[in-house]
Amino acid sequence: MEKIRLIRKIIEESIAYKILRSILYAFVALLLIVIIVQRASNNNLSIGGFRVFMIVSESMKDEYDIGDILISRSVEDKDINIGDNVTYLGKEKELKGLIITHKVIRKYEQNGETVFVTKGLANQVEDPEIKYSQIYGKVIYKTCILSFIAKLMNNKLTYYILFTMIALIMSIEITSAIFESRREKEEDD
Repeated sequence: MEKIRLIRKIIEESIAYKILRSILYAFVALLLIVIIVQRASNNNLSIGGFRVFMIVSESMKDEYDIGDILISRSVEDKDINIGDNVTYLGKEKELKGLIITHKVIRKYEQNGETVFVTKGLANQVEDPEIKYSQIYGKVIYKTCILSFIAKLMNNKLTYYILFTMIALIMSIEITSAIFESRREKEEDD
């Protein structure tokens, strides 16, 4: 038991452990901030031109699965090309009010404004034309780690198991800190 405590103490006091722990905490905090900002603003606010979206349908199933997390970046209309995936706010027909991520299949100018035609890879019909003002951004990255976590979190059993594990780890850490504090206090007396 004493060897385990000694090994744990050496690991916890190492600089590499402290750096990795700090990076992990910063990553989790940044992720939570981005998710909270996105949810609170109903995706109307970006951080540095970046937004995070989750795939919720199978319309892009050859490229993205349900639960995949995508990062899009605001770009100029001239930087969106045929073949790019864009995330936009639907304003017509059954897409009205929905946030959609589809592939650009056509692009043209009309009355001095750029118009885009998009389509889901698994869809038979193309989307209604969209204007540049509807586009949130061009998809630049699919996050594998966040996608994996999101898919796990969508499974209720996995969600409860993860929640229980995190609660257990936190309880152990708090209990250890309390006992360590008491032991140090007793040694000082």
